[in-house]
This record gives sequence, C-alpha cells and structure tokens, in this order.
Amino acid sequence: MNKKSKKNKIKVLTPPSNEISTTSPNENKKIIFSFEYFDEKESDFSMKQIASPKEVIRLYESLLKAMKNYSQIDRKKIHDERTYSSSNHIHSIKWQDEKCRKTCFTNLNKNLMEQIKEDCWQLGITTKFRIHGFFIENVFYVVWLDPLHKLYPMAKYNTN
Repeated sequence: MNKKSKKNKIKVLTPPSNEISTTSPNENKKIIFSFEYFDEKESDFSMKQIASPKEVIRLYESLLKAMKNYSQIDRKKIHDERTYSSSNHIHSIKWQDEKCRKTCFTNLNKNLMEQIKEDCWQLGITTKFRIHGFFIENVFYVVWLDPLHKLYPMAKYNTN
C-alpha cells in the first residue's frame, strides 16, 4: 500500500463496550428519521405555502428541535403513553376518516402504500405544524411537512 492510499483510508471507530446495547434488535430502539420518501412536490404539504422567510426559518428550527426530541425516545412510547402522544399531537393517520383530506401518500407506489397504510403517523412539531410519514420498525420516514395543518383541517388553523 502506498502512502497516498494510507491517508485516504477511512477509520471506523467502535463504541466503548459499556455503550453497546444489550437489548434485542426490536426492543427499545430510539426513533430515527429518514427523508427517503420525502415528497417535495405535493403543494398542500410544503413550506412554500409560508410567505414570510422569517416564519419559514422559525418553522425549520422548530422541526429540528422536535426531531431531536423525538430521537430521544423509543417508538413504544408513542404507542403506550397516551399523555405523551396527546400533548405532542401524535396519532395514526386514518386514511378513511372523512376529516382526512387525502386517501394515501400520493407519491408512494401502490405496493409500498399497501404495506405501510396501517402504520402511517402524524407527529406534532408546533401547535399547528405537523409532519406525516410512516414507521418501519423504529425508522420514521417523513413524507409530508404540514406547516398549515392541512391533512386534518381545523377551523382554528385554517378555513379550507
């Protein structure tokens, strides 16, 4: 190996042994966020609806703060602790509910949507701002940003 290839070699560090998880793969895993299926084309669920650049910045700051907080908990807490879920505006998305303005995530292929339709969720960011997506194990795949609370419209937030 020449000197140049030694410099470019990536070093992988392992955590100290006292930090290695001893739980089974599906127990107590913290929530992780993915934007793999993020839909930036759906006009009802876009930050482009917000006219004020300062408000957009404030909302993105709120989003990052909320995601950091959600990343500190395991998924089980969302299901088991009603007080936590209620105070954070967390609930499953009921696509067949007449109050819900969509019938599915419009950007996902039908096969994927069929597989995840029972595990789609809304997570609260602020009093009004929500994110919508789905879980596969402990990974929350963000699909839509809903800064104007449009998936489940409410008179106090919007008139549509």
